[in-house]
Amino acid sequence: MNRTIALLTDFGLTDPYVGQMKGVLAKHAPNSPVIDLSHGVEPFCITQGAFYLWSALNHFPQDTVFVAVIDPGVGTNRRIIGCELGSRVIIAPDNGLVELAEYLSPEAMIVTDLSSLAARKAASATFHGRDIFAPIAAAVSTGEQLSLMGSKLPLRDVARTGISRPVWMENGVEAIVLHRDRFGNLILNIRDNHVLPERVVLPENPPRYPDSRIVRRAACYAELQPRTTGLIIGSQGFYELAVNKGSAAQELSLGPGDSVTFTW
Repeated sequence: MNRTIALLTDFGLTDPYVGQMKGVLAKHAPNSPVIDLSHGVEPFCITQGAFYLWSALNHFPQDTVFVAVIDPGVGTNRRIIGCELGSRVIIAPDNGLVELAEYLSPEAMIVTDLSSLAARKAASATFHGRDIFAPIAAAVSTGEQLSLMGSKLPLRDVARTGISRPVWMENGVEAIVLHRDRFGNLILNIRDNHVLPERVVLPENPPRYPDSRIVRRAACYAELQPRTTGLIIGSQGFYELAVNKGSAAQELSLGPGDSVTFTW
């Protein structure tokens, strides 16, 4: 039985790169459904890619093969890894893309170092997504075992960037922006199982409207007063900064990978 393949890249849709990856998959795994998770990750933004990847895991079939190619280190000695989370598989560069998936998923992650495959394939130095990642995904989706493709890699050796854990202080927290959606909402790396105060304060560098330094919790966007920044638990299970019918990203000049500190 052929497994579903999900593609996540920062390639965009203007160039032929996504199409070439799909062509390789169609050649080597013609019966595997291919779903575009997203090709709109901001270029080189591992933080956003890690968020997209984790947020998608539970919404795809259990045996999906995820191919995540946000790979600013392509052509270097960075590792290529295959990660097993239960029956799900993630093929990715070892640069932090799997950090949230490892930290937030209940299954123990098993990691295989697939880097040796790069030396065996006729691969370009700049497009491993087409030349290495897609053929690996096709092989896995049609039944080949990761254990036959490389050696096991201890979890402690997998690259991490620190995006999985906010930094808690006595009277505040430092969070990282995982994602800025098209509405300007800023998804933070603070899970919904944390209880934040009803009111927190942003740093001294004020936004355009001074009152926006005071951030209040709200249940939904419509509860926020105009030009007021709020903290909402969003659909992905994280707190997010939002402005009712406005853009928190523009208001606060923040984007994926940026840090923000709340005090109370």
